[in-house]
Amino acid sequence: MAEAAQKSLADALGFQPGVILRTYGMRRSGNHAIINWLLRNAENGSVFLNNCSVGRPARRTWRSIELNGKRASITKGEPIGPVTKVAGDGALVIVSYEDFSPDPDDMAAGLTPDLADSDVTHEVLFYRDFMNWAASLLRKIQANDELDTLVCLRIMMVALDKYRDMLELITQAKPLGLVPVNYDRWMARPVYREKVLQALGLPCKDNTLGIVQPYGGGSSFQKDAVRAEDLTAQSRWLEMANDASFQIVLLAASQDAGLVKLMQKLMPKDAELLANYVEQAQFPYIVQVGDS
Repeated sequence: MAEAAQKSLADALGFQPGVILRTYGMRRSGNHAIINWLLRNAENGSVFLNNCSVGRPARRTWRSIELNGKRASITKGEPIGPVTKVAGDGALVIVSYEDFSPDPDDMAAGLTPDLADSDVTHEVLFYRDFMNWAASLLRKIQANDELDTLVCLRIMMVALDKYRDMLELITQAKPLGLVPVNYDRWMARPVYREKVLQALGLPCKDNTLGIVQPYGGGSSFQKDAVRAEDLTAQSRWLEMANDASFQIVLLAASQDAGLVKLMQKLMPKDAELLANYVEQAQFPYIVQVGDS
């Protein structure tokens, strides 16, 4: 194997990391809001490698890099160490993956070739309660004028499968050493945020929600929002309630027994909202031959 292929992430960064977090989460699950908060609570410096490619070296496949909480000017394909080494030994490093759920039977084998699993301090999974996650993701997809309704629905059906897999992973979090972070609770409860920091071995230096992050175009609903505390993230599904595509997504979700069961366990309020919504929608019943 070539020397470049053997190079570790720490060598590429130019310093010896302190806490290393590897994070997962579906789009529109508050990933970047929570990561920004984690960076603000770093003991020393920090480096964030955003949305890396599964199974390929993180040092090469990042979509963007933040150094000490600010977007770094780094040319793709060039060595990152000359820029990132400023973070210094002991800095927090976050390597993120989106729309990907690790296999619970082989948690992270081969996921990040330039980062040994034993060097990862914590595996972290961000998730959002179903109703508002589905509404936010669909609105984000619909904003792409090149995608027609059927394509949007196909994307959502694939996303439902991945979302269910992530909820399944959360039910096994403790034995897997995984730290799940719920975006809805994170938004609403300062004490919850403090407990997450404790679980990840980080100090509580800044427990505010911070500013709205620009990734993915910012909020799907409030484009002009600057402060995260001004977001009405808890009511997104109500804003989409009369959208025909959203109704189809909810109907499909209600027919997935595995997903519904996981929702009942992890987010019972959303499971009830889903059941009530589908019941009130009064989808027509097609009379079958032989019905009396």
